[in-house]
Amino acid sequence: MTTSLVRLVTLGRAVWPVPGDADRPPNLPGFTASPFGPLVAEVADRCLSAVFGQPPAPPRRAGGTALVMVSRWGDMATEAAVTGAVDAGRKASPLLFYQSVPSAVLGVVAARWGLAGPVICISPAGDPAAEGRELAELLIEDGSADDVLVVWVELAIRGDRPDRAEAVLMSVDGGPLGLDSGRARAGEGGAYDIDDGNGAYDGDDGDDGEGP
Repeated sequence: MTTSLVRLVTLGRAVWPVPGDADRPPNLPGFTASPFGPLVAEVADRCLSAVFGQPPAPPRRAGGTALVMVSRWGDMATEAAVTGAVDAGRKASPLLFYQSVPSAVLGVVAARWGLAGPVICISPAGDPAAEGRELAELLIEDGSADDVLVVWVELAIRGDRPDRAEAVLMSVDGGPLGLDSGRARAGEGGAYDIDDGNGAYDGDDGDDGEGP
């Protein structure tokens, strides 16, 4: 891992599920076979709404906001739907192939909120929380973005565990919003202390009973 020269603050954070959430997130047009895309859109909307209110984001912020999706396993449900259709000799819906591109739902979020920064999806081999944070730092450090919305998402591997997602909007310490106090700094609690309760990632792959 590289050493970043920037220090990030958390401007907003949202997770799925929280008490009162249904089994699945609200439907998202065009994303019908899997909760993966709707999960991303729901936590992103919750996070951005907490900072900006209703969409779109203020133009002075939106142009410099990047989107990063982090998922170790990806959209397993859409993959299973496509595989099942092919195995059964059925024609798979074109929507399934559109859905299977992770960046598709980030495009939906970007359009809704007017975000114009880079869009990046990664499937890390290492610690997803750390790699998502590092990428956000790099995007800000090299001038590609002023703010970064990072979304971690994993579908449940076992039927007794919920799908989980987390969205965090980050900016450089002392950035334009002036939210350099009273917020959880990266590495100091909050956004990156992702546990196995409401957080999207606990660093496990589910094989030892602690994964998604």
